[in-house]
Amino acid sequence: MRFQLLLLTYIFLLINTSCSKDNNIENVIPLQVDTTTSCRSVVESGAYSTFYKPQNGYVGDPMPYYNMDDNVCYLFYLQDWRNGAGTDHPIYCTTTKDYSSFSGLTQSIGTGESNSQEAYLGTGSFIKNSEGKLYGFYTGHNGNLYPAEKIMLATSTDMRTFTKVPSFTFEAPDGYDKNTFRDPCVYYDPTKSAYVMLVTVVKDGKGILARYASVDLENWNIIAPLTDFDSDAEILECPDIFKMGNKWYLLFSRINRDEHRKTFYRIADSPDGPWKRCEDEKGHHETFDGLYLYAGKTASNGTERYLSGWCSTGQEVNGNNELDWAGNLITHKLVQQPSGKLYTTISEGVDNKFNTPADYLMVKSKGDVSGEDGTYLMRYQDGRSYGLFNRNTVPVKIELSIDASQSSRFGFSFGACDDLSEVYSVTFDLTSSNKWSVPALFLYKESIYSTGSYTNELNFTPLIVPEDNVFDIKIVIEKSICVVYVNNNVAFSNRIYKMNKNPWTIFVDDGQIEVSDISVYKIAN
Repeated sequence: MRFQLLLLTYIFLLINTSCSKDNNIENVIPLQVDTTTSCRSVVESGAYSTFYKPQNGYVGDPMPYYNMDDNVCYLFYLQDWRNGAGTDHPIYCTTTKDYSSFSGLTQSIGTGESNSQEAYLGTGSFIKNSEGKLYGFYTGHNGNLYPAEKIMLATSTDMRTFTKVPSFTFEAPDGYDKNTFRDPCVYYDPTKSAYVMLVTVVKDGKGILARYASVDLENWNIIAPLTDFDSDAEILECPDIFKMGNKWYLLFSRINRDEHRKTFYRIADSPDGPWKRCEDEKGHHETFDGLYLYAGKTASNGTERYLSGWCSTGQEVNGNNELDWAGNLITHKLVQQPSGKLYTTISEGVDNKFNTPADYLMVKSKGDVSGEDGTYLMRYQDGRSYGLFNRNTVPVKIELSIDASQSSRFGFSFGACDDLSEVYSVTFDLTSSNKWSVPALFLYKESIYSTGSYTNELNFTPLIVPEDNVFDIKIVIEKSICVVYVNNNVAFSNRIYKMNKNPWTIFVDDGQIEVSDISVYKIAN
């Protein structure tokens, strides 16, 4: 009934207004839809319910571990306090069963005294031995010491209370940079019948991965390093390695301060390599997301595998040409293709969490825009054509389909209020004529919205264009986090502060697009 009332309201409006190309229908207010377009400057407060962050502080590098004993993922991470409050980067933990809601918050491994090796803690990994004892390997960092970094260990028998093992510590061997020796990743290697530890190191000015082997997780011997990744990464941060099907995958985060500071992956037939970029008929898209997913590591429940990383609190790069460290937790599901390539898609938990229909309305349009009831035709006409939709005052998931068989540039804009003097646009560029020479999703900060003037590129990720140019899209929005999923094969995470509780648009910048099946969902109360 509510939907019918909304539709009747909209039909009544169409009958009683002129057919101008700039239709403003703010005077008609359907049920539960705020049609005002004035900007709201919202200061974020309160907890995130989907894209996790602690009430105080932020999520640094995640170290997910799926515990088969209780079917729960323990998401260990580096706690970022900021503002000089508390200690520096202790390891905290929260738990989840579906990556959409999280329970509990505890400190697992604390930092040491300011003059100790553990003044700061760095990334590591967690693994159980055959008796069920959990080993947590991590980095001890103190820039005032030499070496600055060493590998440390703490153990637990209940997944919550950890005991440090002071007798276990080792540093980079001779020939390696003593101050860059971090991010241990431990896994079981069936080809060696032993555990193997990867450690991020630098040798002869090149980022590589040192390797150690052990049969008991306590005594380790160095073995041949991994050195060739077809990458120019200065340091391969937060490595992760796993087997899926008959392929091995190696993940690392590229620390270089440029537009490719992202989480990458490589593929091999063996954990010894050789490691190659994975290609299929759609090309070698070697990353999982854009700049706003960093330090990604994975965990598997035995059937599915999920990638967790942090989304920076910084909307734009800082003076070091990098996004601020730490923020919110974002998790994508990984789906393996016949070629071996890994696609990212929305997790079932997040997808199913947004299950209550929410009213929506196009409150304004400009250019050649026609249609109603979630189906619209938008044609480029002497500038950008767009439809502006009501602000969402709660977290939502927007679903829709776009037929772009007659367009090569279109997208969504957020923070689209008042005079549209500053908006943030997620643009689909289906051409290869952009600066990256591949079809891609871009995040632009725009100041001349009517012409689609892309004044500042903030983020991009390669886009897989289907043969029919039809895109099935899901957009999950919570406060300033916006994650766009496309055709179950591309994920694009962004931080957009002006988006929160302000109107948004669908636009076309050339040709025409057919928009259909729009649905907006919120979380049940």
